[in-house]
Amino acid sequence: MMQFIKKYGFLIFTMVITLAGFFVLKFSVDLGAGAASAYLGSMGGMDTAEFHSIQSKYIISNMIAGGILLFLGLTFLFFSVYRLSENNS
Repeated sequence: MMQFIKKYGFLIFTMVITLAGFFVLKFSVDLGAGAASAYLGSMGGMDTAEFHSIQSKYIISNMIAGGILLFLGLTFLFFSVYRLSENNS
C-alpha cells in the first residue's frame, strides 16, 4: 500500500488539483454571486451599481483562482504521467 502511494500519490494529488480548478472555474459565477450576496448581507445593503461591481470582481477572482489551479494541475498531471511512462519503459 505504501509503495502504491509513493508511486501514484503525486498523480492522484495533481488530479485532485485539476478537478478542483475545473469546478471552481465552472461554478465561478455561482460562487461569485454567493460571495457578493454574503458581502451585501454583512454590509446591510448598498446600491445596485456597487453590488454589480463587487459581484463581477468576485466572479473574476474565482475565475483567476480556478484558472491557476487548472493550469497547475494539468501541467503537473502531464509531468507525472510522463514520469510514470518513462519509468515503466
